[in-house]
Formats: sequence, structure tokens, C-alpha cells
Amino acid sequence: MRLFAAIFPPDEVLDHLDLAIHGVRSNGVSPRWMPRETQHVTLAFYADVPEGTVDELSEGLAVVAGKHGPLDLRLRGAGSFGSRVLWIGVDGELSPLRNLAADCLDASVREVPDDVKPHRPHLTIARARAGQVRPPRGRDRWGKARGGRSGADFSDARSQLDPVAHALSVYAGPAWTAESFALVESLPGEGPQGGSLYRIREHFELRG
Repeated sequence: MRLFAAIFPPDEVLDHLDLAIHGVRSNGVSPRWMPRETQHVTLAFYADVPEGTVDELSEGLAVVAGKHGPLDLRLRGAGSFGSRVLWIGVDGELSPLRNLAADCLDASVREVPDDVKPHRPHLTIARARAGQVRPPRGRDRWGKARGGRSGADFSDARSQLDPVAHALSVYAGPAWTAESFALVESLPGEGPQGGSLYRIREHFELRG
């Protein structure tokens, strides 16, 4: 079971962001835009969690929620992770946000791999379309170099995201107070556009 903890911005915040995205989309840029119901700020990703341990994780997150108070946040700026992911940044009470994320990660019932630990607070709004992202470079089992499509393919992937990240780099959304976070189940392949379907398992009120 793939689970993560996340903050979901309220509708008025996503409405404001939608207007900014619409202006960019009208310029013909064509990454795979994420449906707004999937847009969230990840606090902790737990990878694969045995179903029998979900209650234990929920109990741990309830304790975390009792230690942390509401957070004043806003969406600001934009960037990309390589040629794959376009994100909107998060501003506001970042130190308390990072502390909350660290405690949510510590509540995991099993060790979380380093490569799925969050790099920075962000909200993913688009991904490069399949087939236009360069595979990772490396060596195959015979020691030969592998990975990396033509430079044109890589440029195509970059060209999907870089202009949008540049256009949204000055974006500043309205402030909001995050008063809760959620434990969410991710169901790969069952959501819109063949992406993941997110099912909220439980909400936790920030009452510290």
C-alpha cells in the first residue's frame, strides 16, 4: 500500500493558481498537466506500507498533529526537477513546515528510502509527457554505456517545462492557513490520464 502525508491547499488558492496556469497553457506549452484534485504539498512519502500497520501509522500521525499548530503558507515561484517535474514553490512558515514534515517522516512504521524523502516543499503541477524524457545514463551489465536518447529528445522534454517554470517564476498566490494534513493512499494507474488516484484515508487537525 503506497501512502503519503500531505497538505492540500484550499479551493481559493488552487483557483488563483489555475488562472496563472491557464495563461501559460494558452501559449501552446504541452506538458502533462496534473488535475487540481491531485495537487498537494507532500510532507512524507512512506513507499510501500503493509496494510496491517496503517493503524499504527495513523496513531503516530495523530501524535504529530497534536504537537504542531496551523501554518501560514502561500504558493510562490516555480521550477523543475530535471526534465521531468514542474513545481510551484511554497513560502511562509517554512521552518515549522519542515519540522512537521520531519515528524511525519519519523512516524513511519518502517525505514523510508532516501530517494523518496522530500527535497523541498513544493506542489507538482505538470510532468513531461512519456517518451520525451531522457532515460538515466549508466552502464549495462556488459559495461557498455547506456541511456540517453538523442539530444533532440532531451531538448523536447526540457522545452515542455522550462518556459513554464520561467513564466511562473514570479507567481505569488494568496496566503492561507493550513489547519490540517491528510494521510493519503496512492493507487497508480487508476487516476485521470492514467496517473495515480489519491484516496484520503484520514485527516489530522494541527492543534499544537
